[in-house]
Amino acid sequence: MSRRLPLRRLALAPMLLLAACATTPRQPVGHDSAIATATSLPPLDLRVEPPDRIDVPLAPPPDYTAPGTDAAADANSVWTRLRTRFAMPGCEYSPAVQRWARTYTQGPDRFAASLKRALPFLMLVLDELERNDLPGEFALLPYLESHYEPVVGRGSTPAGMWQFMPDTARSAGLQMSQHYDGRLDAWASSSAAVAMLKRYQDEFGDWRLVDMAFNAGEYRVKKLLQDNRSSLSREEIAGLKLSPITHEHLAKLLALGCVINDPARFDVTLPEPSDDDHLVRVTLTAPIDMRVAARLADVPEDTLRRYNAGHRQSRISASAPMHLLLPKPALSRFQQRYTQLAPSAWSTWDAVKLRERRDVEELAGAAAVPIDLVGAANGVDPAREFAAGATVFLPSSLGANIGTPQPQQQPPPLSPEAQQRAGATVTVKNGDSLWTLARTHKVSIGDLRRWNRLGEKAQLKPGQKLFIRAVD
Repeated sequence: MSRRLPLRRLALAPMLLLAACATTPRQPVGHDSAIATATSLPPLDLRVEPPDRIDVPLAPPPDYTAPGTDAAADANSVWTRLRTRFAMPGCEYSPAVQRWARTYTQGPDRFAASLKRALPFLMLVLDELERNDLPGEFALLPYLESHYEPVVGRGSTPAGMWQFMPDTARSAGLQMSQHYDGRLDAWASSSAAVAMLKRYQDEFGDWRLVDMAFNAGEYRVKKLLQDNRSSLSREEIAGLKLSPITHEHLAKLLALGCVINDPARFDVTLPEPSDDDHLVRVTLTAPIDMRVAARLADVPEDTLRRYNAGHRQSRISASAPMHLLLPKPALSRFQQRYTQLAPSAWSTWDAVKLRERRDVEELAGAAAVPIDLVGAANGVDPAREFAAGATVFLPSSLGANIGTPQPQQQPPPLSPEAQQRAGATVTVKNGDSLWTLARTHKVSIGDLRRWNRLGEKAQLKPGQKLFIRAVD
């Protein structure tokens, strides 16, 4: 996390491993059908009792039904669903909340655009929160952490939209390898994060403490609480001896909720999702090249890769979870085409560079597959003719005879804004200090310390690498 997901401590591993067992996606067992499931995200099996109390007063849901509006449609709006789950005090909680709300909305159009880009993942997380009866504000945590971007980690740095640290991810049951990173898998990482928040709910019974534990660590918060303490006032929460970053984290979360709850106050127009923003999870029974999958679904390749950033190479690894997130309208297209061949057949399709001119019909006949599948897998009309040197996707047994295999591609880079948020490293030079580096890169000294795990008395050394993250 941008504020270090709290379970990074190995001391939490035994407890989290129990939770991870209940939340790790299961591999499909069927072999006869190409698609084992193609549904909305399944609920987690989190059988814990609700807390006996909620110490933070529930904010009454406002009446969003204006004269002349369709109340039923409004009730299904993603923003109405989110607001009706809000459980924390918002704008009036503290001056810091109002200050951060104004900071986030300095550019209202830019803020709305970032929410629009986040909507597919935000709705996925909201579904999970509704199934687990958690506050709507927690759907804003990944926005606070990463703007819902699948940020790629570097070494021991956090990654993914929830910003899991590597040790935290492993303790939560997320797989990580050179082929697949569960921290970047929107479905898997959200399942793990919601399971953690659910456990914190049962542990603390106060949403403010849940957020603080999320940022600072469960045991750090528990050490500060007295035994059998039934409730904490706002002043007592503010007085907890936690890092200013942790107190700021809570203020930022409440500020985002403040803006969502009353966007007109900040001149923000909240974006509405399109049909393509609704994601469904398709469970496969065999690997497939992501580029072929994108063409079968008629989804832009960079879009499919963003929705499935956990798969780090072109071909889904056989050791990775066999699932894809697809826009809902693309589901039927993908099913209709994918089920025409056995899953094992699709797993052999490769990119090859043709040695001579070939047309789609000729290639389909040589591969003994329907002509429309060759056209669909290459995103072209079945009447198309490929020139010599063109790169096409074909079954590997055919491709080896008529072309040169092409190397697998790495995932495309993040968008420029996402790259800025992902940050960079700098090398400390003679005369550099945290103050000069913070000023040069327009970040705070506190952020530099947190991102690089530097103590208050840490001294920089020439040649030392520092992680720098730009802020919005």
